[in-house]
Amino acid sequence: MFPLKLIYTYIICCGAFLILGLASSHLSAQLSETPRFEIKERSGSTVNIIKRLEKESGWVISYSSRLCLEDSITLSSGVHTIVDFLEQVFYNCPFTYVIRDKRIIVRPLEEKSQSFTISGFVRDSLTGETLPASNIFETTLRKGSISNNYGFFSITLPTGWVDVQATYVGYTPSVEAFYLQRDTFLYFRLKSDVQLEEVSIFSEQILSGLSAKVFGANILPMDEVRQTPILFGESDLVKNIQMLPGIQGGSEGFSGLYVRGGGPDQNLILLDDVPVYNIGHLLGFYSIFNVDAIKHVTVHKSGFPARYSGRLSSVVDIRMIDGNKDKIKGTLNLGLLSSSLSLNGPIKKDKAGFAVSIRRTYLDPIAGLIQKKQQETSNYYFYDINAKFNYDFNYRNRVYLSFYFGRDKYFTTYNSQDITYAGSDGFVYKTSVNDKNEAGWGNLVGAIRWNSIWSDKLFSNITATYSDYRFFIGVESRDRINLDEEFYEQRYLSGIKDYSAKIDFDYYPSNQHLIKFGVGYIGHLFNPGIDIVRREYQSATPADTSIGKDRMYGGEIHLYVEDEFSPHEDIRINVGLSSAFFNGKSKIYSTLEPRISLFYKPWNRWAVRSSYSLMSQYLHTVSSSNIALPTDLWLPVTDKIAPMKSRQISAGIVYTPGESGEYSFSLDGYLKTQNNLLHYKESTGFFDYSTSWEDKLTVGDGFSYGTELYLQKLKGDWRGWFSYTYAKTSNQFSNLNDGKSFPTRFDRPHDFKFSCSYLFSNRTIATIMWQYGSGLPVTLPTEKYYAPDINNGSSGLSYSEDFGNYNEYRMPAFHRLDIGFSFRKQRTKTERIWDVGVINAYGRQNPFMLYFSGNDNDDPTSSQRTLKQLSILPIPVPYIKYTLKF
Repeated sequence: MFPLKLIYTYIICCGAFLILGLASSHLSAQLSETPRFEIKERSGSTVNIIKRLEKESGWVISYSSRLCLEDSITLSSGVHTIVDFLEQVFYNCPFTYVIRDKRIIVRPLEEKSQSFTISGFVRDSLTGETLPASNIFETTLRKGSISNNYGFFSITLPTGWVDVQATYVGYTPSVEAFYLQRDTFLYFRLKSDVQLEEVSIFSEQILSGLSAKVFGANILPMDEVRQTPILFGESDLVKNIQMLPGIQGGSEGFSGLYVRGGGPDQNLILLDDVPVYNIGHLLGFYSIFNVDAIKHVTVHKSGFPARYSGRLSSVVDIRMIDGNKDKIKGTLNLGLLSSSLSLNGPIKKDKAGFAVSIRRTYLDPIAGLIQKKQQETSNYYFYDINAKFNYDFNYRNRVYLSFYFGRDKYFTTYNSQDITYAGSDGFVYKTSVNDKNEAGWGNLVGAIRWNSIWSDKLFSNITATYSDYRFFIGVESRDRINLDEEFYEQRYLSGIKDYSAKIDFDYYPSNQHLIKFGVGYIGHLFNPGIDIVRREYQSATPADTSIGKDRMYGGEIHLYVEDEFSPHEDIRINVGLSSAFFNGKSKIYSTLEPRISLFYKPWNRWAVRSSYSLMSQYLHTVSSSNIALPTDLWLPVTDKIAPMKSRQISAGIVYTPGESGEYSFSLDGYLKTQNNLLHYKESTGFFDYSTSWEDKLTVGDGFSYGTELYLQKLKGDWRGWFSYTYAKTSNQFSNLNDGKSFPTRFDRPHDFKFSCSYLFSNRTIATIMWQYGSGLPVTLPTEKYYAPDINNGSSGLSYSEDFGNYNEYRMPAFHRLDIGFSFRKQRTKTERIWDVGVINAYGRQNPFMLYFSGNDNDDPTSSQRTLKQLSILPIPVPYIKYTLKF
């Protein structure tokens, strides 16, 4: 690790010197960037002289009406700069100035200049919903701020006339112009504009005011998410996140997130500040997030702010709808396999509001009709509920209650038997028995939050949360001989519960600084797995056996402080320190995690960004599968198992050509190392009872690097984006693969993504999305051999397989085209939307898994077999969805 530390130190130092050098050269250049020229007509009024200066220089001169405007002025002859001439024009009136491109802004210099603070909230004009990550800036001074997760902002400006503008993706900007002479509290109410030209999914534009920008994050506009092609008529938030560069979705149809070489367990998924441990319905074909219940999503994959802790690869911060405080609003969605209903409105007008969303699939009744009278049946269903309540005590204090509950259940019956037998009373009886397999999983989360504005510069949020994730796998076997019934059951149970409390503060000491700090505690209750075995006989005493009952508790304390500041108008820095403590069985782990992100704008349309993050994770998952399933086990660090750690360095450039800002280009690279990763040892799994769960695992390291290219078209009837990611990820475990490194199960070197939409009119929009990815690694047997000394219990013969290196082979490449159309019709009180399209339009048979299979007539000792693949969506899948908004 010593060479890597040298590399990190060298890169950080070089980056710091580069930025300081560029900043100093930029500052020195500004002093001499005004043109030098000579003016012919040197006499006239202040207004006329300034017009001549603009004509001769080609610059724009903006000046305050509070400056001295004289009727007659005579300038000196000779060649001078604009500043030299202005010093003569305003000789009797001291002034200060700011230069922006080819524009100079002149303001009076007041001996005792006072400043006042403008604070408040940014909200939707119709629903009253707060709008997180809104940009607020003064258009003349070009000083800005950004609203926090609850829509609160604070900006300090000098006394005088101000023009303060608030903007949010998908909304029309709003401007408040007034004379600032005291601390002022404002409510910006923005109007939704779905067809706003600047809207771009995943947009991260270079803003003119760097202080008004979300740092190192991607924001997903929910209206854009709802317009993308959807599987079986269900809009999916996670599928849209998977389309970001550097983020992959694993196998076909699954909702796991693989971010820059990290696994699904390394993503911190927050639903209203509550960690969520499983994000998939229907084995991942749907995500658990009902888009009609979500108002804002922020995704961090690099430059993690210090306030986020406990995961290595990404943070997905999801905020639910608060609830309309003015009138009842609703949305009804009817899809092919599921439907949902969402309602939100006031409980007390302008004081309290609610939002409720309910969703359920109707696969189970459909499958029941299809399989009626069949001996072997399979069925499945899921449902979820989102609910939120908010109450304003006054403009300074507000309380939120959030709730989510979702469940999946799968079950199958087989070996059905119709039995006729004679009872002891002489009558003949008929009965049926069958065997049954079932599985289920789900989340229950809740939170209560109290927002408080202590002053116009200090905001706090106190949160208490509860999270419960669990799954089970069950097997039941029944048999009956006359009056004797034999019953056998095996159930595997596992899960994790969290109890947490925290307090967070946002402090705005000045426009150049936003300081966030806080402390939190999470109590984890782990259930690594309990296997219950029960056998019952009609004539014998029932027997119950429980294996692996041990439950474990872990306490995690998190403290942080971060400062987001601008030492210069074209430089923005976020520096923070996070500290975490975890109390396991008998050992206390602690970490210090420094974070720094830099954003520098050396030229008008160019920006440079870089970041360094040290992350720690005290929770693990282990899986016996090559895909992310809800049966993956969540486990804590222990005396034997240390926390995972990750270091990530990333750097990139952003370029927006042209005056209109219609196009955007970015190129980023990253380097990431991981330590203390977990993996099952060879020949172990869920039901290996010979050892404890800790002894089933081995520890290793990971290494990832990659480059991400991203192009966008942000305006016009045609809009879209293209991304290409080249990435490599490998792991190395001393007890696996003979100690040699191997590609991880989510290593996909080449990843292309393309999305394009065309606006036919305000009522019709078409969208196409295409993806291509290298085949995922897979471990396959290299040889089949006959083992005569092993008795398999039937024929007396047994065969075994010899596997080669881990993930030595790759599946065929993945690619898919999705096409969708959205038709809107606005009525007086309602809006009707039809979404139609097709998933996998050209019927690509993408591999879900590979397996060897032989023919029934083959010689049992034959080593010749055929490699086959299983595809989940092998044909084009049409969809249709009807939405009614009222």
